[in-house]
Amino acid sequence: MYEPDYEDFEHEERPRDEKIDEARDVLLRFFRENREGVYYTRQLQVRFEKQFFHWITGKALNELVGGEVREKRMELKSGARVRFLFHKGNRYHTRQAKKMLSVIQEYSLPDNAIAAGMQAELLFFTALAEAGFMAHGRNVNHFGGKKWTETKHDLDFILAKDDLVYGCEVKNALDYIPGRELEVKLRMCAFLGVKPLFIMRMSPKSYNNMVIEAGGYVMIFEAQVHPVSSRALVASMREVLSLPVDAPRAIPGGIIQRFLKWHRSRCNCEFCGDSHLAWA
Repeated sequence: MYEPDYEDFEHEERPRDEKIDEARDVLLRFFRENREGVYYTRQLQVRFEKQFFHWITGKALNELVGGEVREKRMELKSGARVRFLFHKGNRYHTRQAKKMLSVIQEYSLPDNAIAAGMQAELLFFTALAEAGFMAHGRNVNHFGGKKWTETKHDLDFILAKDDLVYGCEVKNALDYIPGRELEVKLRMCAFLGVKPLFIMRMSPKSYNNMVIEAGGYVMIFEAQVHPVSSRALVASMREVLSLPVDAPRAIPGGIIQRFLKWHRSRCNCEFCGDSHLAWA
């Protein structure tokens, strides 16, 4: 199930990180250089995600609001709130925020959100099947005579090639996979005796390391995937919200080839303890 990602989500409690101060400086400079711009929390978290974890950007923004950075909260029809941020010198922020809100409203509609999640699963499933991976089920919680009953979670699909079996999870959201869900899915893979394969738009290094330590592979694809029929929406998300989104007909071959290279290395040195992380 693909969960629509709203902007005022709650993070797990974390101790203050010194990176917050660095993020504050970067973000304040950004607002000063873009005094006429209006942005919202998730957008900025994604924009700066190669420099800072999402929760670091979120906390830095919280500390900036009230000074040179101001905020305006608006509601979607669902009742979820979106927090818009702008430099205090921007007098015309309301019009920009309303335009952005209309696009956020459209891409957050349940049908669009679910369609995006299903499209990502379909494209990656197809790409891996074309690369020679055989399916052993979709939306499953059992394999090899074992069934996961500790929670109600399941895996998006289980694939196998060259006697290696993978429990695959595809996350196409703008935000990260929830930490607790990641932990559960890794335990599932260990219980079922399959290697974890996490295919995600973006993920923090700490989460990636958890997958690597479990003997798995992380496939990062960066641009959120949408159906080809949603190209008009994708264009609006790019132009109005500056989000990394796409409506591809297929997954770029390079992403799959990097995984195949890792897979072959595991076939050749299954007991050497090597593991690798691939970035799209």
